[in-house]
Amino acid sequence: MIPPCDPSILEHNPQFKRLYENLTISLLNPDASTRAHSASPARTAVEEELKECQTQNAKKRIKEQMLRQLAFAPDSNLPAECHDNLAIITLYLETPSSAIEITTPKPETEPKKPDEALTLLAPDIEAFYTNIPAFILPLSKALSSAIQDLRALSTTNTDPASGPDADVPAPQHSNHNARARARDRRVRTSMAPVPPLSSQLQARVRLLRHTQLSELPVARRKMAATAAEVVAARARVLERTVVILERAKHGALARATKAKAEHLAVVAQGLEGKLEVTKLEIAATLYTPETLAALARYRQHLRQTKERLQHRRKMTIQELRAYGDVEVSDPVTDVDVDEGSFADIARRYGVLAREVEEVKMEIARLEK
Repeated sequence: MIPPCDPSILEHNPQFKRLYENLTISLLNPDASTRAHSASPARTAVEEELKECQTQNAKKRIKEQMLRQLAFAPDSNLPAECHDNLAIITLYLETPSSAIEITTPKPETEPKKPDEALTLLAPDIEAFYTNIPAFILPLSKALSSAIQDLRALSTTNTDPASGPDADVPAPQHSNHNARARARDRRVRTSMAPVPPLSSQLQARVRLLRHTQLSELPVARRKMAATAAEVVAARARVLERTVVILERAKHGALARATKAKAEHLAVVAQGLEGKLEVTKLEIAATLYTPETLAALARYRQHLRQTKERLQHRRKMTIQELRAYGDVEVSDPVTDVDVDEGSFADIARRYGVLAREVEEVKMEIARLEK
């Protein structure tokens, strides 16, 4: 097959375009065969024989592939012994003869021995021939499924009868004539002769080749333009990212901010050191040896005063105990104090004061 050529190449090279069109239209067939002797009877016979051989080879390969699919497919609905037998036969058919036959040269006078592989596989081959009726239905189903898949691949949506609107039911309010016309159209469509699968596949290949030659390069160019735009956008994003990083983290402004922060930290440490030095200087100014000596003497004076007060308190408590009417608590000797003793003393003092006043008034009355 002649390889396709990009239309843009043909547009930019007029001489190559003329050469390409001459080769593809006048001199060569689509399969790259020459057109010079296409009408020769001998060539036609050879081509027919070649097509027949190619057809036979294709049929052989299809059968081998279908047998392999049946042998190794889990849903082929074959017994286990049929699976094993079919797998052995499939492997034998797919193995080239050069891998089975002995390649050592033998003298021509030596009689030809039977094939050892055939002798070894004789029971399996006989079992295969016996099980052929069991293989017919699964093989037919597999071939039908493959043909349907190929027809689905070869079918295009250009046919209005096979389009998505062909199976849409008519509205309920349509009349009888419209339904009859639709039924007749479906009958004519179903009775129309089905084109051969080879022609359908050939048309599909031509359509795909046309798409490859005309639409695919345009799509590639559009994709290349889109990719260029994406790359440009990515470059802009990277540029913006670099600018942001330059400003925020790795740039001159970020480095200046970081240096300023470090400078301020050093200044703060210096101020803290100065404050400590000032504190020590103030302490050295306030707490001179004379001040420390005066504070020590004052502390000694306070201690002595406290001792004298404690001694006087103790003596006072002992003196109060001497009266016998009062119980005083001494924190030193842990003596309990009567909570009502001072109130009793005040009450007695009041009684005595009233008696003294009465005596004074009586004396004054008598003197008159």
